[in-house]
Amino acid sequence: MTNEEPLPKKVRLSETDFKVMARDELILRWKQYEAYVQALEGKYTDLNSNDVTGLRESEEKLKQQQQESARRENILVMRLATKEQEMQECTTQIQYLKQVQQPSVAQLRS
Repeated sequence: MTNEEPLPKKVRLSETDFKVMARDELILRWKQYEAYVQALEGKYTDLNSNDVTGLRESEEKLKQQQQESARRENILVMRLATKEQEMQECTTQIQYLKQVQQPSVAQLRS
């Protein structure tokens, strides 16, 4: 069913209609009712299919975002490890420079 097709008219039958209507008229109304139900089922199937497709697209997009986030996290963790190593090297260098600047006992005696 395409979006341009109009939905068949809803058929309503009351108890009185069943008693008063001719058999042929009832059969015609029943066929109209069947067409209406089939159109609704087709529309429901189309809508449901669109929902599933949309959900799959959203799921794929979220997976890509999660992968990108994980990749960025790994990069940031590596940068942090590098910075920590640089800080450790700077601390070691500062300690060395402090030791070098302190006069030794022999230098103090002379």
